[in-house]
Parts: sequence; C-alpha cells; structure tokens
Amino acid sequence: MRNKDVIWRYVIVVFAVSYLWQLVIYLTGGIDSALFPFVMWFPGIIAVVFRLLTKEGFRNVGWGLRKWRYFLPAILLPAMVTLTCILLLSILDWATWSDKFFIFQNGMVDIPKVPLILGNRTQSIVFFTLNFALSLGFQAIIGSIFTLGEEFGWQGYLLQKLLSKYGLNRGLIILGVIWGYWHLPIILMGYNFPNQPVLGAFVLMPLSTFFMGIFQAWLYLRSGSIWTAMLAHAAANLTASILFSGMIMNQDDLARQLIWIAAWGIPAILCLISLNRRRPSLWQEI
Repeated sequence: MRNKDVIWRYVIVVFAVSYLWQLVIYLTGGIDSALFPFVMWFPGIIAVVFRLLTKEGFRNVGWGLRKWRYFLPAILLPAMVTLTCILLLSILDWATWSDKFFIFQNGMVDIPKVPLILGNRTQSIVFFTLNFALSLGFQAIIGSIFTLGEEFGWQGYLLQKLLSKYGLNRGLIILGVIWGYWHLPIILMGYNFPNQPVLGAFVLMPLSTFFMGIFQAWLYLRSGSIWTAMLAHAAANLTASILFSGMIMNQDDLARQLIWIAAWGIPAILCLISLNRRRPSLWQEI
C-alpha cells in the first residue's frame, strides 16, 4: 500500500470511528458524558490496527527514553505558556484571578483545594514553585493514560508518513488541521469554546492544534520519544484548566482564547525554525 493511500485511509477511519463515538457522547450527556475521555484513545487504537494490517510493526514508534532532557520542556513549557497568559490578562485588566486554586499574598501562597505532592499548607513562592512543578509532572503522567492514545496515532504513526510524503512544513500544517478538525463535534457541543462553539470548531481549535502540534512534533522528533509528546499534551490540558477555570474575565472570553493561541504561537515558531535547520534527518532517526 502506497504511503499516500495509508495516510488518508487512516485519517478517514479515525474520523469515522471518532465522530461516531462523539455522536454517542452527544446522546449520553454531551461533554459531561462519562464516555467523553475515551475518544482520545481512538487515533492510537486505529494506528495499532493499521500497523498490524500493513505489517509495519512497532519499532519506529519512538519508545526511547535516552534523551531525558526533553522531558523538562514537555512538562514545564505548557506551565510557562499558561503563566504568561495569566500575567498578560491581569496586566491588561482583562481578567482577575479568582483565588479558586491559589491565593498569593505577601510572598506566600495559600492552596485551598488543589492537592500538591509536597502538601497544601501555606508556603513560600519558591517552595510553591517546586511543589507545583513536581505535582504537575506527576499529574501529567497520570493524564498521559489518555493522551498516549492521541499521540501514538498523531505523532507515533501519522507524523512520519506526512513528513515523508509532504515535507516538514506542509506535513506539520496538515497534521495540525487533522488534529483540529478531529475535535469538531465535541467543540460544537461546547467543549473548550462554550461561548463561540462554531468559531472554536472551525477556526480557533485548528489554530491551537497547529501551534501545539508543532511543539509536540519538535519534542518527538528531537527526543525520538513518544513519551515527550504524550506528557506535553497532558501538561497542556492540566495547565489550561487552571487558566480557563481560575480567571474571571472582565472582557469577552474570546480575548482569553486568542491570548492562549497567540502565546503558543511563540514556541511554535521557534520550534519550527529549529526543525527546519535539521530536516530531513530528524524524522529518519526515529
């Protein structure tokens, strides 16, 4: 089977099965359905089926752990993007911190509800930073149970084929668009963009996945490890929940969405420059 045929057959099957599952989600309570998280597994499950059918095997997925230094940006950069958004929204007076998660006062931090590894007692900002980083890493590992399903499919299977067929830049654009529109039914249900579901589904989500996808592709290609992309995805989901649940908007919520997307654009551009300097050897090394 030719590479191009495999790519689009895989995409069609993933969309068909995932959209059907999202219909079931809609009929069983929408985004509050208990079935909702499991949609993340389908890209990976179908990638396994395709690898077996084409006898491609699993050696080139990217199981490596040797380049451990890439695990740090995988976990910490999503937190930095979120912090940047929070600070910018506060400086512009577009939003205020709700104190739902953390209360900052006189160089100390109170933690009313969020369980952290090193405890929830009132602590200094320095200790809190360490506590939060360790807790984020642990929670990202737990969240990876679901993000592995997506990243095994998108990065571990589809990315290399897209790069081989379409080149680096076009391949990353195509992957970002595929990932974005794969979410379309649940975005229209109000997930991520409850106040702008149509704009979110057709424009904002594909932009988000394009920028975040470049960062995750950079991690995957540079580290040769699917685990880095998986952790980055989980960390982004966790930190985004803080931004979108912990800020009270003084402006239309669209401002927060646009700042979030723009903030991801900065590391995406830097990662794209980095990847272009070493093509095509990077994806031939996985």
